[in-house]
Amino acid sequence: MNYFDKGKSAYKDENYVQAVELFSKALDADPDNAYIYYERGISYFHLNKKSLALVDFDKAAELQPENPFRFSSRAYVRDACGDIDGAIKDYKRTITIDPDDSVAHNNLGLLEEKKGYASYTQRYKKADELADKHDRFKGMDSDDNFMNNYVKLGDQLNYEEEKSASEPAGNTRNQSVLVEVKRVLTTKSGFNEFWAFVKNGFKV
Repeated sequence: MNYFDKGKSAYKDENYVQAVELFSKALDADPDNAYIYYERGISYFHLNKKSLALVDFDKAAELQPENPFRFSSRAYVRDACGDIDGAIKDYKRTITIDPDDSVAHNNLGLLEEKKGYASYTQRYKKADELADKHDRFKGMDSDDNFMNNYVKLGDQLNYEEEKSASEPAGNTRNQSVLVEVKRVLTTKSGFNEFWAFVKNGFKV
């Protein structure tokens, strides 16, 4: 088992200190791997080392500037650090790369509403339109190997975890939460229930 796999195992066991150490060793061997920076950043986040988490998320975005997930995930961290303007900027970048990411539209609306911007209503409208499209998962293969674990960031919905570090670095397929939802929610009523949860700001 390599350092990356050991790090993921430690993370799964909620041993975040060890996970950081192992991911750091993995980066010594593979310093340009965005997936490892992402995993270490999340481990830092769980240790409440948000500034260090943000550094790793910055590096992951630098390495994969056309991957929308890099910016949507960093937006969560920026919001948690109190940088709402930075989070808004990242969600806008996410939507520029992937205009059909309904969760990014919704989360952008939440932040714009918090800032008092009138544009938030249009964000919600767009998010609802995208979520209601029957072909919202069109183009996703049935055997997509998305991790079925989520990483909880504050009180918001858990992020989907990234694919294995062996995934080709150039793969920029949309890795939004909705992809995992397709796998676990197979009925329209199930999806509607999930979407109501999203619209409520990821609160039960």
